[in-house]
This record gives sequence, structure tokens and C-alpha cells, in this order.
Amino acid sequence: MRVLVTGASGFVGRALGEELRHGGRAYEVHALERRDGDLADEGIAEQAVAETSPDVVVHSAARIGIARCEDEPLLALRSNVLATAFVARAAARHGARLAYVSTADVSEPANLYALTKLWGEQAAQQYAAEGLVILRLANPYGPGSKGALATMLRQAANHEPIPAFRGESRSWLWIGDATRAIRLVLECGEEGVFDVGSDAVPVPLTGTARLACELAGASPELVQELDPPPGRVTPRITIERLRALGWRPEVSLDEGMRLTLESLQATATL
Repeated sequence: MRVLVTGASGFVGRALGEELRHGGRAYEVHALERRDGDLADEGIAEQAVAETSPDVVVHSAARIGIARCEDEPLLALRSNVLATAFVARAAARHGARLAYVSTADVSEPANLYALTKLWGEQAAQQYAAEGLVILRLANPYGPGSKGALATMLRQAANHEPIPAFRGESRSWLWIGDATRAIRLVLECGEEGVFDVGSDAVPVPLTGTARLACELAGASPELVQELDPPPGRVTPRITIERLRALGWRPEVSLDEGMRLTLESLQATATL
């Protein structure tokens, strides 16, 4: 199987490329990075798909983060909607299946980021409906992530205050478990929506922050409990389709956070 991965230098795209090259079976992976061109520019996606002739295009390139999308809404629309339309159109034109990496936040979109990802799903359905797979990720973390959990670990290692919203809980998913799930979905040939997340008991953000302190050898007094801003929604997911493929999360939160911290320390990104 030949696979073209967009956003291959990003957190999910980079890890997925490694999984497809070295996990279970070895596939021919073509990595499309930002330096290869802006997918929101007409012709870039078409050229990439035409040159690589993939069986599957995994579109993971996106502008992520609530604040980043709110700060630059036009860029969010270009990256998450227009680029997706171009990639989907190119995939369909060249007979490649499309796997669109979305977010579980689309189940109840409460911000522009979630809306643009939902519109991206609709663009994918419009232009590449045949064989389409939509992968809705929920709270992936690990080395290379810039999300909430990695931020907490950095703050704890630097003995900085760690803001954490009281009353908010999340079930985190180790990036290796997430990419293994995506590989199984691609291999099974099924289409439709797959939630890619953990069904473990959600952990309060305040508890996650305290665990970060424990792992980094920092005082738990660094944790600052805050009221969450209005409009925050915890997405609902169901992973029965993944479990039917024989998938189970393998890395616990404690172990994954320890590995993430070690990666931060090794790469001097604290």
C-alpha cells in the first residue's frame, strides 16, 4: 500500500509516518510537509497526488488549537477547509481513498477550530465520498505535542505555575496507540467515521497537573485551579468500531507522561 501523508512534519503526521513504515507491516510512505507547499494554494495537492500515485491519502495537515484559529480565522479557514477541499478533489481524481484526520470536538462544535474541522469533514464528503474514512481524534499526546498535557509537563519541569480548569476531565490517548489505531483502520478497508480515543475513566485536569508535578519533582502547589471559560465542551466518543478491529490502548497515562517528559528533557524543549 502506498500512502501519502499530508502534514507529515506535524505531531500526528510524523508519528503516523513512523507507524506506517515500521509498525506491523511496512508501507511505502510519501511525506508531504509544509515546506513542500501550501495545500490551500491551487495545484499543490494535485501535483503531490499525481506524482506519488498513492492508494490512500491521509490528510493530517491542519491548523490546530482554539486560540490559534481564533487569532487568525482566515488562515484557519484556508488550512482546515480550503486545503481539505483541494486534497479531497485530487485524491478522488486520481483514484485514491481519502482518510481525513479530524477531531472529536466536531461532535459539539463550540469554537472556530471545531467548526473548521467539521467543514473540512463536509468538504471531504463532497469531493471524495467513495471509501472515505474520517478519523476523529480525542486528546492525543506524546513527544512532539504542544497540547495541554505537554504544556503542563513543561511548566512543572520549569517550576512554573500550572493553570488547570476545575471540573474538567479528559481521557488521554498515547500517540503510539492513536497511530496504531489509524493503521488498523486503513488496513481493514472500512469507511465512515472512526472515533480514535480512550474510553478510560476521565482524569480531572487538576489531577493531571498534579501528576505532572510528581513526575517532574515539582511542588503540587504550582497547580492553580481556574474556572473554565464558557462554551467548553467535553466531546463524547465511542470506540466500538476500533475494538472490533482488535485494538486496545496499551500505554497508561502515567507511563505516557513519563515518556513525554523524558522526550522534552532529551530534546531540550523545556
